[in-house]
Amino acid sequence: MSAGAEVTARWRIDPEEAVALVHELAAGGELAVNEILDEAVDAAVLTGLLALQEARTAPDPSTAAELCLGAVPHITLAVALASADLD
Repeated sequence: MSAGAEVTARWRIDPEEAVALVHELAAGGELAVNEILDEAVDAAVLTGLLALQEARTAPDPSTAAELCLGAVPHITLAVALASADLD
């Protein structure tokens, strides 16, 4: 699992724990805080886009709407991660 995907998964459960993870990973020197957050945003957006892609092939409008609504939490998470100020 990539650093971004791991941060994204933890953020869903406990944002404070995810912030601690970001700082821990950045302390290792391999990635900067902003790079880790960028990876996390990418992971959340990709998951949301995959849900929307699935909606394109839904058999009926009701199912498509459900799938679109399923993408909302992922996109919302991406926005939260993108706007996080961890400095």
